Amino acid sequence: MDEQEDQLPLENDTLNICTKLHTCGEIVLLTRGVANVQFVPEEYMVMDKEAHNSLIHAGYIFNAASYAAMAAINKRHSIMIAADVKFLSPIELGHEVLFKAVATQMDTKKCEVKVEGFLLDIKIFDSLFHIAVFDKAPFSIALDKL
Repeated sequence: MDEQEDQLPLENDTLNICTKLHTCGEIVLLTRGVANVQFVPEEYMVMDKEAHNSLIHAGYIFNAASYAAMAAINKRHSIMIAADVKFLSPIELGHEVLFKAVATQMDTKKCEVKVEGFLLDIKIFDSLFHIAVFDKAPFSIALDKL
């Protein structure tokens, strides 16, 4: 595959992972090794409804970032095995965050993806995700036979 083909957007039906996730954001860009996810928090994601702010629970922010990382790799039988994460700023209901994921290493069994989250042009999230890619489903345990 040449460099020019790497830059071509992938079609929606070529997403191989996380095809039914809807609370993690929407993929707005998907090319080989790159994914951008637009995350718009919903009211049910607010941490403390009694507080005078509407801060979004960090778990939803992490999920959107990991979704971007997995989409950038876009390989079947992939599992996130580690993440180095920095939450640089909280976000509130009404804020929209753009997560930009770029694979720094993806042609091996262990991939690395740099993900940054931006509120407007302010970086609010910084991370490095480590993703293992297996040849087949790694955990096929027949629970009914245990």
